[in-house]
Amino acid sequence: MGNSMPNVNDYLAGAILANGFIWIWNLILRQFRIPLSRLPVMLLADISFVIYLLAGGVSAYLVSRRASRGHLIVSLKVSFLSWLLSILFVLSMALKPIIGSIIIFLLCLHAGGVAGGYFALKRRLRRRAENP
Repeated sequence: MGNSMPNVNDYLAGAILANGFIWIWNLILRQFRIPLSRLPVMLLADISFVIYLLAGGVSAYLVSRRASRGHLIVSLKVSFLSWLLSILFVLSMALKPIIGSIIIFLLCLHAGGVAGGYFALKRRLRRRAENP
C-alpha cells in the first residue's frame, strides 16, 4: 500500500456512488408511491435518513481505504463532493429547490462520511496490528 492517496477520479467515483444510492431510493419512492403511501411518513423519512447515511458511509469508506493517511480528511472530501452532486440532482429534478432536503443531505452525507473514514482507519489499524 505504501504512501498512496486517492486521486480526483477516486473522489468523483465516491461522490457518484453516494448519489447513486440516493437516486435509486428516490426512484423507488416515485415508482411505488401508491403502495408506499400506506406507510407512515415518518417511517419513510427514517428509512431515507438511513439510506443517506449509508450512501455517505459506503462511498467514504471505499475511497478512504485507498488512503495511507488522513482518512478523515479523505472521507470529508468525498462527503462534500457527494453533497455538491446531490444539490445538482435536487435542482435538476425538483420544480423548486428544497432547502430542507439540501440540509438533510449535508448532515447525513457528512455523518456517514465520518463513519466511513473511521471504519476505514479502524480496518487499516487492525491489519497493521495483525501483520507487524
